[in-house]
Amino acid sequence: MSVRLSIMLRGNQYALVWANRGIFLTVGDKDMYDKNTRILYMLERLLQRSEVTKDEIQEMFGVDSRTFERDIATLRAYFSQRVGGLGDQCIEYDHQKKKYYLKKSVKQPLDVKQVLVLIKLLLGTRSLSVDELDQMIDSLCAVLDEEDSKMVQAFISNERLHFTPLKHEQQLIDRIWSFSHLIDSSHKMTIEYKKANNTVSTYMVAPVGLLFCDFYFYVVCYVTDRDIPYPISFRVDRILSYDVLKESFKIPYAHRFESGDFRNKINMMYQGELIKFTFRFTGHSVEAVLDKFPISRVIEEGNGYCIIEAMAYEQGLLMWIFSQGDWIHLLTPQDLVEKAKARLDRMQSYYKRLEA
Repeated sequence: MSVRLSIMLRGNQYALVWANRGIFLTVGDKDMYDKNTRILYMLERLLQRSEVTKDEIQEMFGVDSRTFERDIATLRAYFSQRVGGLGDQCIEYDHQKKKYYLKKSVKQPLDVKQVLVLIKLLLGTRSLSVDELDQMIDSLCAVLDEEDSKMVQAFISNERLHFTPLKHEQQLIDRIWSFSHLIDSSHKMTIEYKKANNTVSTYMVAPVGLLFCDFYFYVVCYVTDRDIPYPISFRVDRILSYDVLKESFKIPYAHRFESGDFRNKINMMYQGELIKFTFRFTGHSVEAVLDKFPISRVIEEGNGYCIIEAMAYEQGLLMWIFSQGDWIHLLTPQDLVEKAKARLDRMQSYYKRLEA
């Protein structure tokens, strides 16, 4: 909020004018530069010019250095209380220029470059419905001035015109917020969940994490009414309904869920057993593979190939391996190699039937 203050003479008295609200506050006689008048003048200078000097105040009001310092202390206390519409500001001293000035005590709002990057990310993920996407874009542009907002709108206009939302068309923002609160408060809930095969099941769950991966938001939960030892990821858009239970839960520290670590080990949000594996890679971009598996390293390099060691959850890993075609040769562990062979045999059988 922009606040305009000024001191004016009304009759035989000085008054502080709060222009935005038309408020007049009498502060003292015109012939009497008392403390109130002096401090209000300093406040006006800080708000309008964002700076004030000791020499200026001492000369104008005929006060000594200690009186000026007390006035500055009073104003600092005033700003520390965040009174009215002045926002979060504080008084700092520039030793080089010998001036006191106002400084915002909170971080600056997003600038135009940051807003553009965030909108590009929103468009690229395709995770929100058209209505929610437009609300987010409008909210981000609202922190900019009119010129910058128009510039960002021009930069994204073609991408926004051709934006294609995901098929589920669900409103997700409110649900994401609600689930985040449940995770923070450690409350159980029952969910009615629609699986990929369109069957519907009901689960009692303890939500422990919420994250985004490959187009979708997921709430990660321990299923408490089934014997499943590891957390399960439920797509937020597939949760048809949910009821919050009064019952809370506590996860032992040794089994606590860590979203960052979980993200580093999962592919395509398919879990299974966590395993260490090695494979020979002959594709073009080793960097892209290492980025895909944050917990990974190159253990051997040769002419046109490298061998990589990594950690991931088994089910999603197998899906990724087969998406890479003949660029990937799985080496260890042996039981994973056997599972990959069995899946290849099934795939080959489909085409053998077609030849027959």
